[in-house]
Amino acid sequence: MDGNYVIGVWASASRQAIKTLTNGATPNHSGDWVQVSRLGMPLTNEAVIAVGDKDYWNRLTPYDELTETTLDNYFFNPELGLYMDDDLFGGAVPAFSPLRIQQKSLGSFDFTNGADGLYGLKGNAALAGTALDDAVFGTLLLPGPGKPRSVDLWPAFHTGVPNVIPYQLATGKGGNPLAAGKPFVNNFLPNGGDMLRLNMAVPPTPRDDPNFSPLGLIQAAAIGLTVAPFNSTKNLEFIPNMDGFPNGRRLEDDVTRIELQAVAGVVLAAVGLWYDDYNPGTSASPVTPKLLNVLTFTTGVDKNDKPFQKTFPYMAMPWGGTEIRQ
Repeated sequence: MDGNYVIGVWASASRQAIKTLTNGATPNHSGDWVQVSRLGMPLTNEAVIAVGDKDYWNRLTPYDELTETTLDNYFFNPELGLYMDDDLFGGAVPAFSPLRIQQKSLGSFDFTNGADGLYGLKGNAALAGTALDDAVFGTLLLPGPGKPRSVDLWPAFHTGVPNVIPYQLATGKGGNPLAAGKPFVNNFLPNGGDMLRLNMAVPPTPRDDPNFSPLGLIQAAAIGLTVAPFNSTKNLEFIPNMDGFPNGRRLEDDVTRIELQAVAGVVLAAVGLWYDDYNPGTSASPVTPKLLNVLTFTTGVDKNDKPFQKTFPYMAMPWGGTEIRQ
């Protein structure tokens, strides 16, 4: 959990501003180099930023996002969330039917697009000392009404997640998401915006560990909540897959599936903001059918179609345009 070992990684691609074509000659490139693309967290531009702003987002750097806040609403109210809400366009993508965002978590908290999320707690004494306290990060995490995912998706993409209440597993919280729980991530790095953040103090999960999973931190959370002996104490300990996405990215990590599960509210559930079908008075366990629907969701693509390499660059080489695949 040592924050001194957190790094942020991003890359950009640039092209010269002018390309001159002449008959029969090699194109000539000249002018200033202009950034045309960037990549930090996988799929930010592809799955979060709306079409009309993709070029604009690609021209920025993560450091620009410290003051550039017009794009934040794509994280506060993700477009993908529209297809995980039956009151909006939930029926348009049948494959997303297992993915439904909390509308009445713990009986009252609505995290669907346009709702208030946890903003109703703004200024409440119960937030004192937590990350949601205005004296800590509350002005960033609870910026206003109608921004429900400012507490989970926005920090995951813009700052990383600190080991601060409420960002601890629900294990040991006694049903109160604002209580101290079991630590499971600290990749907080406040400088800059969209970066792939990694806490290098977290040891790797051996590939032959029976708990190794391409679901990264999602699986680490599930293990910490449900698997003995990890769920028997809220003490800090290494949980398998704590080194997985979005705490860095292992080649095996299924980032598409993880990000869809995150949009569907699984991170909120992990810290104790359970799905709507959980009733503290009558439910035997918070691991309800709606939570299981999200945890077991699959895109149908469970592994790479080519084996990874044992030497740099480790990734399988991409298919060529003229190759024939069976």
